[in-house]
Amino acid sequence: MDSQRTQNIRTVSARINSFHSSIYFSQTVGAEYAKYGLEPGVEGNMAARSAPLGRVNPGVVSAAYYNYSSNFVAGMLPRLWETVSPEQMVQARFDAVGAYMAELFGDRDDIALLTEAATQVTETLAPVLAAMDFSGRTLAAATADVIGGHQAATAFEKMWDVATVAREFRGDGHVASLVTAGVPGIDALMLDVATGAGFRPRAAQKTRGYTDEEWQTAQSRLAEAGLITVDKDERGHDLPTITEAGRDLKEQVEALTDGTVAAAWSVLDDQTIESLLSPSRDLLRVIAKSGAFPSNIFARPEKKAG
Repeated sequence: MDSQRTQNIRTVSARINSFHSSIYFSQTVGAEYAKYGLEPGVEGNMAARSAPLGRVNPGVVSAAYYNYSSNFVAGMLPRLWETVSPEQMVQARFDAVGAYMAELFGDRDDIALLTEAATQVTETLAPVLAAMDFSGRTLAAATADVIGGHQAATAFEKMWDVATVAREFRGDGHVASLVTAGVPGIDALMLDVATGAGFRPRAAQKTRGYTDEEWQTAQSRLAEAGLITVDKDERGHDLPTITEAGRDLKEQVEALTDGTVAAAWSVLDDQTIESLLSPSRDLLRVIAKSGAFPSNIFARPEKKAG
């Protein structure tokens, strides 16, 4: 794939990933999940994202999520399904997204322009979704099944549906690429943290459920391999920083991931893909300025997809 084309696909993928994932930190979304007896935050998000898979064993969810602690997942599933069914959570997430999008975009003066941007992204990506082969992509396939039966009410909800399928599709490809490159889930998470472009270290460890011992072991392993260095932040906590070797490894994995989505994106020419840059940027700016990605959790809002 042409390098500029590849970069544009990565950029659009990262932006629609942010459009999708901003719901995970919304109090409005958490309040919707609380109606079903779930704690806002990790518990509600775990139930909502895994709900399309149905009432499966925790190992299935751990395998699909990849960079979560398997013990952490097993501590929540299938216990959460005693409180709410997967089918209820599928609908709860749609309801939560509707409430969140209304809060985010409802009263803006530039709503017409933003609606046009969301519609453009949704319509342009429709052929990409139609071309997706979900073989071997468990979470993406299950998510596409439930979203396929959803009648979204607004342009922003429609875009969220499309963004979510595209995000899980690339994400499953990214997991396959990490497996191919021999990078365990916790290592992948720590390498992301070490770039300074995503989760802060303590937030990453907490939300993915790793113990201090597991986190320290992975940190030491990556440092010994020359993939990160470890300093201290202003509070005296360990602060991993990625090295050139670490960046090279991440780029190898990302290049493999590019290959897993190339066939689906091949239905769009270079100019059409480039046309997605402006509307996706406009929508991401709204999300970033809303504070959807809290500064105590993230270094900055736009992250790599996958």
